[in-house]
Amino acid sequence: MKPVAYLMVERNNQTSYFQTTIPTRDEKISHEPYPIYNTWVGLTPEEIEDFTVRIYNCRTGAEAHEIVLAILRKAQEK
Repeated sequence: MKPVAYLMVERNNQTSYFQTTIPTRDEKISHEPYPIYNTWVGLTPEEIEDFTVRIYNCRTGAEAHEIVLAILRKAQEK
């Protein structure tokens, strides 16, 4: 399965952002890329909105990473 996006967590200060392109070599040096796979199938629009709001309000990359794991667990339950 091919990732549809990446959660990019900056190695020094743990800030994060999402990108839909494959991380470059330079990006991999400065950031830890976490691949995001197409697991949205089965989530309701309300669940997707909830996760979107939670990710938007993240203050650290670690917090965003935990939310991504929660998304994956929720999708696997379906």
